[in-house]
Amino acid sequence: MMPLVVTVGIALLVLLTERMLRLLDMVLDSDGGLTVLLQMLAFLVPHYMALALPAAFFLGVFLAFSRLHHARELDALGSAGIGLPQLLRPVMILALVLTAVSAVNFTLGQPYARYTYRALIHEVAEQAVNTYLQPRTFMEANGTTFMANGVRRGSREFSGVFLYEEDEDGNSITMTAERGRLVISETTGGSTLVLSNGVRLEAGPAADPDAGADRDTAERDTAERDSADSTAEEGRKVGVLNFGRLQLPTNLVGQEAFRPRGEDERELTLLELWQYRATPPPDVTSDQMLAEFHDRLVRTFSLTFLPFLAVALAIGPRRSHQGYGIAAGLFLLIVYNQALSIGKSISSVGHVSALVGQWLPFLLIVAVSVFLFYRRAYVVTRGAAWPSPAELVKAILQSMRPGGDAKRQASTGQASTGQASTE
Repeated sequence: MMPLVVTVGIALLVLLTERMLRLLDMVLDSDGGLTVLLQMLAFLVPHYMALALPAAFFLGVFLAFSRLHHARELDALGSAGIGLPQLLRPVMILALVLTAVSAVNFTLGQPYARYTYRALIHEVAEQAVNTYLQPRTFMEANGTTFMANGVRRGSREFSGVFLYEEDEDGNSITMTAERGRLVISETTGGSTLVLSNGVRLEAGPAADPDAGADRDTAERDTAERDSADSTAEEGRKVGVLNFGRLQLPTNLVGQEAFRPRGEDERELTLLELWQYRATPPPDVTSDQMLAEFHDRLVRTFSLTFLPFLAVALAIGPRRSHQGYGIAAGLFLLIVYNQALSIGKSISSVGHVSALVGQWLPFLLIVAVSVFLFYRRAYVVTRGAAWPSPAELVKAILQSMRPGGDAKRQASTGQASTGQASTE
């Protein structure tokens, strides 16, 4: 239990620290602070717990049985009639408990925590926009270019205001005002920009320069006679309005309401994924819903086979360092995690079914783990036994060193001499 708890704590600390460094600049630019940062990190814990828990559980079981093996406690227990299957029973009970915890995390914890984290990101980003308002500096937000000669942040008042907006059709609105004040609604969070003593200029899209090529000679002559008027506007419809006071609803620096939960399939609970698989949210396909549903199930049940793999790798030749067994186990877990990620990707686009893309890697790793455990628990090897995964990792690492082949042959010869003398 101690390696399990320590490894979970260290893994969460490392992962959250890496994310904290990226969130720190955003939080410092807003009106939040350390409290908002801690809230955001807290809502990231369910996501990182799904990554840290399998590796921590594997490491805890591995270290426990490795100590028993190297201290020859397993030999004493075996002579008393207590074999590996009996020792594995309490570990499997713990595995079932952790599987239940993982199921709750994948079913409810991650979806709600992910949505709340994104809502906090949106809130902090909206608050940071107000902080970015600097005097005589152009800022663009939500399709609006804004600049003010003077900014009073305490009262959210501006002087010398300039605004420019342009839509997809080419219509543009340009406004200048002597003063401006931002009013934020306490109920909706929306913002209204109140301008005083200004000018509003509306301009339509520019005329197509190729349109004149199809006109006849008479129309060109008429256009030439009116060139004095048309050149000034370049075929654009322009309207000018002088105002003393103008209220402009805008989300330039206000708190725009965040979208409802469920537009992303990762924000849906496990039951919602199954219920809405035929009617997914916009921009989400049924294949993506099913791929997310099966991915959570597979990762939940993945904790059940880890004790078999950890015990099989922990019990090996005593002359091999336990670090090789840890490296072999973590390598298998990384390959398994990548296989699940790739399987989810190809299943979400409908190339293969979830049974092949996601459940097949799960069945393969379970078969390998049970097979390795069965060999350690029930099979008595004679003669040249198959090399364990730890020995394979050791041989690969030694072969990568300068002169590794000679050292490996020398160590193999010494081991053979020692075995012959023992016989």
